[in-house]
Amino acid sequence: MTTVKRIEAGQYLVSDGRFIVKNGSSWYVLKSDGNTDFGPLPTLASAKEYVTVGTVSAGNHNLASKYGRRQSKKAFNAYLASEAKNGNPGPLLIYILVIFAICAFFFVIRGY
Repeated sequence: MTTVKRIEAGQYLVSDGRFIVKNGSSWYVLKSDGNTDFGPLPTLASAKEYVTVGTVSAGNHNLASKYGRRQSKKAFNAYLASEAKNGNPGPLLIYILVIFAICAFFFVIRGY
């Protein structure tokens, strides 16, 4: 089981030798040599989830506020990236296909 221990504000040590650090408003998981393993992540909780489970959930954010919508977008992008990194490009491909279908729909509706 992977554990996370606080070193100081904005810096955490993972039992497998990685680090979780805060840079600006985002969190990054760093390898022991200092290179980025994964990030940016919207919250410390999602960074801890990534190091323990290996994936990031899309999360539940308050969509009524501008901050909540921004955090929701960051969490969704982190989810797509974590799935692709784990060898599961399915969610990313479905997202791209849906965006393409929406664009094609509006292209046909406008009569171009």
